[in-house]
Amino acid sequence: MLDTEVLSRTAPRALDVVTPLGAVRFAVRLGGWDVPARPELTWGLASGARLCRWRHPSVRLDVVAGPTAPRLPGGYPVVAREVTVFRVLARESVDGFVVRAELTGAPQSGSVRESAFTAETADAVVSVGGPCADLLRRCSRAGQHVPPYWSRLLGGDAVERTGGRLTWRLPRIERGDYAEVWISVAWSAPSEHPGTAAAIDIDPARVLRELTQ
Repeated sequence: MLDTEVLSRTAPRALDVVTPLGAVRFAVRLGGWDVPARPELTWGLASGARLCRWRHPSVRLDVVAGPTAPRLPGGYPVVAREVTVFRVLARESVDGFVVRAELTGAPQSGSVRESAFTAETADAVVSVGGPCADLLRRCSRAGQHVPPYWSRLLGGDAVERTGGRLTWRLPRIERGDYAEVWISVAWSAPSEHPGTAAAIDIDPARVLRELTQ
């Protein structure tokens, strides 16, 4: 993903994204391995993002996480956004890839769709979301982000939403293949049209380029 030889090491910390309505916390499971919350290695990037790495005999997990500026039409309030991109490289076949994002204590008010939700209070609006199953199938057929065989393995129930929690239950990754999943978190002041739901609908390739510049 990146040449770590030219990067500066930083202190590892959990991937939590702090929002005005609480922290969004992530959990990852690869096959039978529950990935620790704190990465093994972390490097700082010029964009202000960080590259985090976990190593296991059968897999390597790289995560690029950091702030990016959403491109929204005029008239929206200021929106802050952080994007977290999970990239799995399988050294051996991995039987399943699970990613969970949870906004702790998320209020029930707001909107939901298959792979995203928006929580709203009188003080702030927070949206959390990532790719839906249909988008991942399209990426698979196009040879982008995920293995080509995922297009026939991904079911309509690949993404589960329960309150303020989203869970991606994804297929196996064969030896030598990789898969990328991205999750965006955006927040703003309350507004009739806050813009956070639009801000989490990203082009992952473009945002990853911005984070790794």
